Amino acid sequence: MLGLALDPATAAAFLSRLGEHIDHNINIMDREGVIIASRDVSRVGSYHDAARRLVETGAVIELVSPEPGLPSGVRPGVNLPIAFHGETIGVVGVTGDPGEVTALAYAVKTSVESMLELEAWKEKALRHQDRRNLLQNLLLYDDEAPRSSVDSLARKLGFDPAVPRTPIILAPPAGLEAPDAISAIRRARGPGSQDMVFPASDGTVIVFKSIRAGREGFLGAFESEILDYVHSVGEALGWRDPVSAWVGAFQTDLGRYRAAYRQATWLCGHVPEPDGGPAFLFDYILEYLSSMIPRSEYVTALDATLELLSRETVLELGPPIKALANSALNCKEAAARLGVHRNTFSARMDRFAGLLGRDPRSDPKALDLIRLVVRYAELHSR
Repeated sequence: MLGLALDPATAAAFLSRLGEHIDHNINIMDREGVIIASRDVSRVGSYHDAARRLVETGAVIELVSPEPGLPSGVRPGVNLPIAFHGETIGVVGVTGDPGEVTALAYAVKTSVESMLELEAWKEKALRHQDRRNLLQNLLLYDDEAPRSSVDSLARKLGFDPAVPRTPIILAPPAGLEAPDAISAIRRARGPGSQDMVFPASDGTVIVFKSIRAGREGFLGAFESEILDYVHSVGEALGWRDPVSAWVGAFQTDLGRYRAAYRQATWLCGHVPEPDGGPAFLFDYILEYLSSMIPRSEYVTALDATLELLSRETVLELGPPIKALANSALNCKEAAARLGVHRNTFSARMDRFAGLLGRDPRSDPKALDLIRLVVRYAELHSR
């Protein structure tokens, strides 16, 4: 059944199931009075005058009593309108003495109308899902999609394009299918949420999480909000271990969602197993941006320097340099990160400072340079 039209095949299937439990003949007529389904298949396609009259007059019931002299083809029974959203779109008729079959006729009428509502709901849900799939394609895969079309579609689905959102890639626990994970995630977000949730082809779930983007302390507040959200997702999934999550940069423009999603996928590859919580792009922003530099630019700027230092030396000193950067130039903390004694770490840094002629422990610009040299050496070794 599509729109406001009674579908003969669906009506016939309905009567076939109903006929397993009912002995009386039942007819279903369209708004023109034509019988489109009947337990007496010989009557399908014939004209039902009483049904057409009921539709035209707007009557709520028509009774035909078992009296002598009924016109040829007319049988006693009860005819009731089939209403859908306030409009009569057909008639259901039950053959028999009205005193015996009226209650049955109302039950059949209610069943048909409920079936109509269910079919309409299923069709609406399908259209909604189709729109959701289209929005996902426009946001993530279509470079040429007009901005106005994307914004309009988002609004039709109840999403405000101006709401700040951040891309999060969630890896469901092993054994949990993506559709089940998405259902749980949508339940966890609550009604009226502005979160966009999509399945990915690799089994992960993509969430464009709406956030409260303030100015004061925004980065800490952002991370705290995402941590709470990922924790709630874990609870919704019934998962005791931390949920693996990769978080890109938040956006206020739907046209940038594709690039933001790509950032999150880069993060998945760069940090395949987040340690104890979500991996945030902002924590790896230098690595990300340096990975976007064309190799030709690296060669021009750093190749000769790398040859002077030797790739082996740079790769060997890569972990201490990263530890120093991640500990805000605190040598004691950097040594602890590497699991070595502070003196051992200092000896390595002394050696490197001698090679470079500048000490990254006290020279942030030298640290930036050598981090890029390390990155280039890593790319070169692949």
